[in-house]
Order: sequence, then C-alpha cells, then structure tokens
Amino acid sequence: MAVADPSPLRFTAGSAIGRAVTPGAAPDAHPGAWQAITRVVAALALVIIGARIQLPQGLTAGYLVAVLLLPVWVSVLPRYRGGILLMVLGGAAALNGYLLTGLARGTEHTGNGLALQNTFVLVGTMLAIGVVLWARTLMPLWSIGLLFGIGLLVGIDPHGLLAGGNPWKFVFAVPVTVIALSIAMVRKSRGLELVIVVALAAVSMASDARSGFAILMLTGVLVVWQLRPTSNTKRASTARVLLGLLLLAGIAYNVGQSLIVDGALGEATQQRTIAQINTSGSLILGGRPELAATAALAQHYPFGFGSGTYASSSQILVAKQGMLAINYDPNNGYVENFMFGTGFELHSMIGDLWANYGVAGVALAAALLWYILRGLGHSVARRTASALVIYLAVRTLWSMFFGPWYSSVTLLTLLIGMTLLERGRDDLSLKRGALR
Repeated sequence: MAVADPSPLRFTAGSAIGRAVTPGAAPDAHPGAWQAITRVVAALALVIIGARIQLPQGLTAGYLVAVLLLPVWVSVLPRYRGGILLMVLGGAAALNGYLLTGLARGTEHTGNGLALQNTFVLVGTMLAIGVVLWARTLMPLWSIGLLFGIGLLVGIDPHGLLAGGNPWKFVFAVPVTVIALSIAMVRKSRGLELVIVVALAAVSMASDARSGFAILMLTGVLVVWQLRPTSNTKRASTARVLLGLLLLAGIAYNVGQSLIVDGALGEATQQRTIAQINTSGSLILGGRPELAATAALAQHYPFGFGSGTYASSSQILVAKQGMLAINYDPNNGYVENFMFGTGFELHSMIGDLWANYGVAGVALAAALLWYILRGLGHSVARRTASALVIYLAVRTLWSMFFGPWYSSVTLLTLLIGMTLLERGRDDLSLKRGALR
C-alpha cells in the first residue's frame, strides 16, 4: 500500500521546532524543500532515539527530542489504533507509580531520584513511540528500521564490560539484525530474508546466545509460514495465526531445548542448560528464576510498590522464598545486588511495570501485549509481515516475560511505532517497506 502523504514541518517564530500543517498544504512557495527538511529531522530523531544517549536521571537525548517534536507528532496519534490509549495508559502508570511511592514513605525506603528515573524512562518511551508513528507518515518502514538500527549501532559502547565477554550476544546482535533485516525489506524477497535470518541464527548458535537463536529460529519459521495460501476470512485467519503462534512457540521451545541439550550450541551451553533443567525441572524457570520471585511478591503485594520505592528486607525475603521453591539458591549476591540493589528489577517487562507502577502498569503491559499480538497476527495472516517486524515482535514478546523493562524499551519503541495499525488500512506490509 502507498505511504501516507508526508506532513511538512513549518518553522515559525513562535516555535523553535515547528508544527505540522495539513497534509497537502504547502507552507510556502517551496513545499518540496520543507518536506525534505521534515524528513531529515525525522531521520535524525530516529537515529538519536535508537542511540539512547544517556543523560542524568534516566533521561536520554532521544526523549528530549521527542518532547521537542511533540507539537509535530501528537497530531498523527488519532491515525493509529491505540495511539492515544497507550499515551493515556503510560501517563496513568507514571502517576500511579508516584502515588504508590508516596504511600510507601514512612514505612519503606524511597527516593525521589529513583522515582524520577523510572518516570522519565516510562514517559520518554511513550513519547518516542509517537515520533516513530510520525516518521511512518514521512518514509517507508524499511528506512525507519534502518535509521533506528544505525542509532542502535552508534549507541554501542565497545569498551563496556559485557562487550569483552561475548560481544555478539550482548552488544552487536540486535543492531546488526535490525539493520540487515531492514535492508532486506527493500528487495521484498522472502528468500533473502530467510537467508539473513538463518545466517544470523547460525552466528547466535556459535556465540552461546540461546534466546537469540530461538528468537531467530521462530522468526524464520514465520517467514516460511507466510508462503502458505491465504484465507479469505480475515478475522478467522488472524485468530488462527495467533493460535498458531502459540503452537509454534511451543515447538520452537522444545526443538531449541533438544538442540541445546544435544550440544548443538556448545558444551558450556549444554552443561549450563542441563543443570538448570535438573534444578527447577524447567529450562525457563531454571534460566529465569526471577519469575518465581515475581510470583511470590505478587501474591503478597498485589498492588505493586512504586516507582521510587526500594525493596525492604522482608520483601527480599519473600522473593528469595519464591526462588527457593524452584530449588534455586538465592543467597549468591544476585538477588540483593541486581534484582533489588537499585530498586525493583524482576527481569520481566510485565513484572517491572507491575512493581514500579502497580495495577496501572499491568494495564499498560496488557495493552502493549495486545497491540503487539494484534499487529503481528494481522500481518502474518495476510502474508505481509516483514522479517524485521516478526523479529522485533518475537523478541519483544520474549522480553515481556523474560527481559528487563529498562533494556527492552528501545526495541519496544521501534516495534510499537511500526506495528500499530492505521485506521481503515492494512499495515506492516512488505509492500509498504518497498523502496520509493
């Protein structure tokens, strides 16, 4: 489908950033020049948001750019199903996080700095999504992915601690994958996408990246699945795809576990995986014991804790008891230092949203999960989902349950910005990502 006509940006004395004008209305005698300037501004914004240049108190340069561009992108929100709702839910979650922190003062240790940091990350993410939605009115999806991927690459710190241990797994895998699959969108070739996915999966297999390998394997399966004949019943087809996704995820999990246990990803990975399965009876629980801690905390504190609240010793004890129930030894420093050393870090986007923002955070997580599944199911059902969109969706769905909120919000921003459906249109098509 054709990309919507871009909305040029008019700079005025009253606004340093400018405002959106009605599509098709020329701001002056040189509308082409203004359109070019608008696209350059959008391109730079995508790179800066992807780079995640850190500023104090959890702010990033990308969040500030999103604030400055607010007069421009806010007008496009009504075009997308869920655009306004997500902004409202994000604001409600941020407010609830502050209210919970206020209620915890006097009985728990709280900090204004922690509250500000968590609030900035949440609100900044929502605003950054708005920028990506605006960029969709100006450029094809492949260029959005490419620019964002370049930002991810620019933001890498090659001298970081994680880079020295396993640079592909912890540093380069995601940026390279986003860039490669964005370039593949230009060719509109399922074969090229599949070759790239298989090659990246092979690298992940050789780099001890278990989750990365599984995500790419499932991405490749869904790319192949789109070669099937289409259904004439769109609603039923979308529902079947969502059910099929659950089935494929289960198959991918079992096949991947078998490959790992058989030593396909190396002896070290094999031994670690077998030990985790023997300990908890499940690779997921063994590899993500934080799930047991989250379940125990939610049972005792169903309303969450607050964006500026630190875990008390009694709360840490509850979390440890939950981990002990799956035969995980929590007395190794990890629980105190990583999970609760600087707030609540439950290694799950849903868990972190609940802990920091309470019931409102859970509502936001549910909405995000719904729009991801809806967008992915809608496009795969019509055989129009690019490998990039599938990869982003599968990886983010994984992070919703098994990945920290803070480290996952960058890809979440790109995914939601690319997958919210336009009202009355079929989005996410490979055709839409074609070179124009």
